[in-house]
Amino acid sequence: MDQIESLGTTLPTIFQGTKSSNEDVQMEDSDGFAKFILALYCMICVVGITGNLLVAIVLLRVPSLRSNTSDFLVHLSIVDFMACVLVIPGYLLPRTNSAPNPGFLGEFWCRFYASGFLFWVFTMTSVLGLTVVNLERYLAIVYPHKYKTIFTKRNKYIMIVACWVLAAVSRSFFFFTYGEDEVVGCHFEGWSNRGTQVAFGLYTFTVNFFAPFMVMILAQLKVISTLNRQVKILTARTASMGVNPSDQRKMWQLRASQTLVKTLLACVITFGVCWIPNQVWFLLFNVGVPMTLGGPTQSLTIILAVGNSCVNPVIYTMTNKPFRKGIRELFCKQQDSNQVADSTVATGTVSETVSNAQNQ
Repeated sequence: MDQIESLGTTLPTIFQGTKSSNEDVQMEDSDGFAKFILALYCMICVVGITGNLLVAIVLLRVPSLRSNTSDFLVHLSIVDFMACVLVIPGYLLPRTNSAPNPGFLGEFWCRFYASGFLFWVFTMTSVLGLTVVNLERYLAIVYPHKYKTIFTKRNKYIMIVACWVLAAVSRSFFFFTYGEDEVVGCHFEGWSNRGTQVAFGLYTFTVNFFAPFMVMILAQLKVISTLNRQVKILTARTASMGVNPSDQRKMWQLRASQTLVKTLLACVITFGVCWIPNQVWFLLFNVGVPMTLGGPTQSLTIILAVGNSCVNPVIYTMTNKPFRKGIRELFCKQQDSNQVADSTVATGTVSETVSNAQNQ
């Protein structure tokens, strides 16, 4: 069966090739499972579209939440929002076999959209965007002096653009493995040999999941270690020299930074949980392990991976108190906006805080 991406399987093909001694029972079971899958995709769309849109609006409209980190989070939310929007034509709307459309426009449409290239560029951009957010926090806390020179306004936008460019490059194989045929229309043209398929499986597992996940985990562990060490230094100094306003503010900022780091760590762990089943499944399939392509197990791993685009807003709301206060400030005008200003995460000044603590 033609298949380039495990995540590229669409609902109408999930049950193709299944066999049963009782076709009526099989049809009923397949219909029930298909409805279950549709319900999950609907939930992903609703939560992902509304949640990511809410995150972007709150982070953009609440001044006390604005920082370099929030700008990267806004970018991540917009990318996840678009990924969830593209779930609708890709997984929810009825799919019809379009007539072959040879020619430049038909070829372009096949390789750019019908192949899944556009959707998975958004997905890969989301992965890279989350990685950049974690690296931004890593430099801000572990190397605060370098942070000021690296994360300038210009470089920040360059990094965002780089996420899109790298995502498009990493998904460029769609343009070379899909094509428009005068008889069958848009189709996967296959691999030249088995070795190429194995290499592709290792490539996608490493680029899509393993490398970004390891970078984020290692960055988070170093950040947590650095913050804990700074808290211990300030605590010991307060115990020996007494409390002073400067140390109190530094301690508050470090605690606030720990809150943000916990939020990002939850996002990273969720990314791993959502993506590893599908990526391992697809790796095993490409290296030759017998797998049921298009079966219920694979379709559930697809749901889990695509669902990662809708969970980050839930994590922000559940784990980050300043974000919840930002929502109230934006939508409940009677709330005192100073509450958010007084308790927001000081992401923009944390690098200075850690730098000062290191120099003292």
